Amino acid sequence: MGIDFVRKAAPTFRKGLDKKRIELVTPTLFTQQPDCTPRSYAAEVHDGEKLQAGQELGVRLEGQKVVVLRGLDQVATFNSPPADLISALAASHGEACGTVSQVHELSQTAEITLC
Repeated sequence: MGIDFVRKAAPTFRKGLDKKRIELVTPTLFTQQPDCTPRSYAAEVHDGEKLQAGQELGVRLEGQKVVVLRGLDQVATFNSPPADLISALAASHGEACGTVSQVHELSQTAEITLC
């Protein structure tokens, strides 16, 4: 009678152990890719110009000054551009494409990410 009880109880015990073993060997550390968001830079919008989120603009390096262009018109400038922005623009021959991610009406600034 003792061996019959062990044989009846053993399969259910193995099933429970197998489920946990499958969970342990399932890789979960690298199954999700990390999100990469580009860095955005704050530009001062010129008086009378309106920018919208999602708008694509040109970004040009002129000496040590960085300007934002809509067509041929300057719509914003980066007052104190960081060194990595200047070096990135210099590496791409002084021009890049930028996208407006946010507009702050009160401070007349816009956050622009480079493509």
